[in-house]
Amino acid sequence: MGVALKATEGVLVGHYVLFTLRFMHRRGFSAEQILHGTSIRLEDLEQYPDYLVSLPALLVIVQNLHDLDPSPSLPFELGSQLKLGNHGFLGYAVQASANLGEALALVHRYTLTRTQFLQLQLGRQDSHAILEISDNGMLGSWFPRIIELLLASFFTIGNDLLGNLPLQDTELQLSFSEQPHHLGLRAITGNRIRFDCASTAIRFPAVWLAITLPSADPQLVALAASRCRDELEAAERSVDLVTRIRRLMQKHLAEPHAQELVASTLNMTPRTLHRRLQEQGMHFKTLMDETRRSRATFKLRHETVSIGEIAAELGYSDQANFVRAFKRWTGKTPSEFRKES
Repeated sequence: MGVALKATEGVLVGHYVLFTLRFMHRRGFSAEQILHGTSIRLEDLEQYPDYLVSLPALLVIVQNLHDLDPSPSLPFELGSQLKLGNHGFLGYAVQASANLGEALALVHRYTLTRTQFLQLQLGRQDSHAILEISDNGMLGSWFPRIIELLLASFFTIGNDLLGNLPLQDTELQLSFSEQPHHLGLRAITGNRIRFDCASTAIRFPAVWLAITLPSADPQLVALAASRCRDELEAAERSVDLVTRIRRLMQKHLAEPHAQELVASTLNMTPRTLHRRLQEQGMHFKTLMDETRRSRATFKLRHETVSIGEIAAELGYSDQANFVRAFKRWTGKTPSEFRKES
């Protein structure tokens, strides 16, 4: 088996790479061309489709895809072919859910079983629901292309589940700049799309969450969700170190000794944790600040809790200290940020 495929810290289920290889084969490109430089072989993926591919290998594959076919439409075309059946037990659980809200809750809970480089958060704001998508900076300049692929898959799956969705009732908020090929997105959403936003999110009517799904099956969703739980336990053990640290931080934001708690969970001393992060050019405090900033901005955009409650949840005993930290992160006070979001 190739070295990259055996990586103990992977970020994407190999099945998706195999799916991409088959898609690109129909366009005249070989697996060897796409996997060049990764040490992954087609026969490895066919035999072990559930192994996690490492982030460095994934980024090489994305670069190879772009070099072979730089067409702006490639992510949309590839994403539109990703149906629920391509997402393993998570896809089955979504399809069998009672309603869209239950389906999205399962996606939020079990995304890690399919990929570790994307984080999805579901929130509410007045009469709308917001699905926010983040990569924690792991994809770098490739983030827009992956988002384009993901949106195409969402549109395809949404139409399969619910028929032709009234997408003119949705709004896309994208954290990157507009390019000429995004005219298609404008057409799909009835021009309800904004670029250069603080985050990437899909905003849609909250009443959609109660829409009954035609394939609802309580027994099947329970069985599929149970398998997802098993897969989640395995995924948590193989996720890359920095992502594991970020996820553990989410549980300890209010703790004064968060570093010690995270290190203990990872069976490390705080000194070892510090050294492991230094090896990757990172520091615990920096990651904690990024995690707190992400949680704070999400709550300010999509929830109505008070600034004092947010400060306490993030571990600030003094609201003024939180305000100063938030202004250092964003250049705005929490009140200003909430008003402008």
